[in-house]
Amino acid sequence: MILHEIELNSKDTEAGKRFYRDLLGLPMAVNQEGLKVFDSGWPGVDLNISIHNPGQTTISFLVDDLDGFVTELKKKGCNVSNVYETHMEMRAIELEDPDGNRIEIQCPTEKSPKFLHEMLKS
Repeated sequence: MILHEIELNSKDTEAGKRFYRDLLGLPMAVNQEGLKVFDSGWPGVDLNISIHNPGQTTISFLVDDLDGFVTELKKKGCNVSNVYETHMEMRAIELEDPDGNRIEIQCPTEKSPKFLHEMLKS
């Protein structure tokens, strides 16, 4: 079995398209009226008891250059949170999509587990 999708209910799929495609740079797989699907790479379902964000759903993306990614976001007019360190020795920022979903952009460091670096290669 493989993950098919993570479905987010949206009030405005065009605003979501601008966020995920234009701001974050995810390629579009489907662009229909009321349905926007993005190719997001290697997905995983992570169920845990969160001490960081209890009671919240987080969508996390990996990048190989967080500083460069932040620079591009700022060029696009995005207000970016301060970079912080995550529990897996990654550097990260937090964003909110147009529907209020918590988005975390993470970048592995030399101290991060090897599987995170491998995910970026696939």
